[in-house]
Amino acid sequence: MISRSLILLSILVSHSAGAHHSRAAFSLDSLIEVEGTLIELAWRNPHAFLVIEGMDGNGNSVEWTFEGHSIAGLTRNGWTRNSFKPGDRVVVAARPNRDPARLFGLLNYVTKADGETYYAFSRPSDSSVQPRLPIEPSTDFSGTWRPILNMQQTLVGGFQPPATWPYTEKGLEEFAIFNINDDPGLDCKPYPMPRITRWPYNQRWEVSEGSITIVHEQATTRTINMTPDASLPASHEPDENGYSIGRISDAGSLVVTTTGFAETKWGSERGVSSSEQKVVTETYRLIDGGYGLELTYTITDPEYLTDSVERGRNFRLISDYEFTNEPCDPEAARRHLQFD
Repeated sequence: MISRSLILLSILVSHSAGAHHSRAAFSLDSLIEVEGTLIELAWRNPHAFLVIEGMDGNGNSVEWTFEGHSIAGLTRNGWTRNSFKPGDRVVVAARPNRDPARLFGLLNYVTKADGETYYAFSRPSDSSVQPRLPIEPSTDFSGTWRPILNMQQTLVGGFQPPATWPYTEKGLEEFAIFNINDDPGLDCKPYPMPRITRWPYNQRWEVSEGSITIVHEQATTRTINMTPDASLPASHEPDENGYSIGRISDAGSLVVTTTGFAETKWGSERGVSSSEQKVVTETYRLIDGGYGLELTYTITDPEYLTDSVERGRNFRLISDYEFTNEPCDPEAARRHLQFD
């Protein structure tokens, strides 16, 4: 058995090395501009890529690669598959790689020759945006909900396993060997439950008699059994998402308990696997007069955690819009690795 002190030392060493796709490779406080000709727009999930042919300081032709947002994120910012075409003359603003020899940046925005600008992850507050359509508040949790994230969370948040969770020895051993490139998402495997609750894209809730269906953009569809006195069916085969049973509390909150899980790599959080003993309890509460949704949830899993942990997230109600359905492309998911 590995001693706890050695595990903790291993954790310190492995985490001081940094994660390959944690955005740590980019200088997020810097911005560069590259002018050139568009060679490629790889319109793929989980991230689009642009390749630009430009000139270096010595006048030599070089190729720059820029990583952008997901298709859903770009679409929200006004992009389409046909916004750019090879041969377009563009100016790209990006956060550069900390190693100047790596011509790889994190896309900020692209400006075409006619002056039209397309933003990747967020638009400045003074940029032109489509006005929000007036919508009725939700009274039964139905509607399309967008997670509330700031730029820090979008670019750098959540790329390491939680350092303060109460891990068992088994959990600590896994923590110590964490490598971001082991993420099942790089093989286009969808987020399991409860990681799917922290998916950074929109979700549409459809309420019907006896059930609630949650459609996650670019991901899975989840069903919550709202039948009174429901229980885990004997026919349920354990899987990464479990079986969810919900009820409305006296206070009007939606309380969902999910069991029936299978052993899942990184099933509780990035870098934290889960066992068949995992239980997830979610509490949803309508706030802001029905225009906001508050989520808190607890994870209990005695195989990996010595005590329960709690997480949360807030959402805002938005007008319905057409979800993107661009599939995840394994080549795009791992494309950044060529620059590591």
